[in-house]
Amino acid sequence: MKKLALPRLTLLALLLGIGLQQANAQLYIGLHGGATVPVGFYAESRMSDNEWMFTQGHQRQAGAGTGWAAGIDFSYAMPFHSNLEILLAADFMQSGVSRDVEEYFTLRFSQRYNHCSRYEMILPRLRNIPILAGVQYRFPLTTTINLYGQALAGINLRYITPWSLSFADAEWNFPSDDESLLYNNVKVYTYAPATTFALRLGGGFFIKDIVSIGFSYNILGASPLVWNQTETVRYNVYGNLHVINNETHVDYYDLNPTLVLISIGVRLKAFSGSRRVQDW
Repeated sequence: MKKLALPRLTLLALLLGIGLQQANAQLYIGLHGGATVPVGFYAESRMSDNEWMFTQGHQRQAGAGTGWAAGIDFSYAMPFHSNLEILLAADFMQSGVSRDVEEYFTLRFSQRYNHCSRYEMILPRLRNIPILAGVQYRFPLTTTINLYGQALAGINLRYITPWSLSFADAEWNFPSDDESLLYNNVKVYTYAPATTFALRLGGGFFIKDIVSIGFSYNILGASPLVWNQTETVRYNVYGNLHVINNETHVDYYDLNPTLVLISIGVRLKAFSGSRRVQDW
């Protein structure tokens, strides 16, 4: 067996040397953008009189809506196999709330605060920034179209913008240049950022090795939903303004962003060079 192993290793080294002598090392830079579609618990929502899960924390559903994404990637075609590439990618993904969540708040809160002289609500936006590394393989279908598949892993940076709710009773009589003093009740929910493990599986087409059309499934990692709730209550006593400030910290169940990304992009060849080995 040892006698056979040495000739086989020698043959493999010679074949690899020939491949390195003839193949090109190529570096590509790609830009892409597209639409994100939430799936699973990240998309589902269950409305109730207790409001949405971002206030009470008793629901697992995030109620995320469709959104958009933009990203950049770097790919390096291996010298010994130009169809196999090392891939680095980073994306910015943003989603608003789903339509049923928005309609719930629009209808329910407009009824609840229809007696108010003024009312304002700003719903949060859900943002994810996956930074990934992995491999990509291209399979030629025609002279101009390549099919590709990719698998990447890395980290995801999750950030949720604050949710605020402000209203004033009809008899509120403290007009001010300061917007915060226009309301006798102001609630703000500030969510803590999180860093989690991320995984992406995807595929698509390259047209003339320039235009890309892609589809990927992104599991962006589970982490606890943590937020601070601050509430400022102002009330009028015989023409005098009194203020009460309350603060609550909530650390509840895991939020697990899962998104399907449909994208289109371009990629440019940034470097192309031959790697040669010395002739023996």
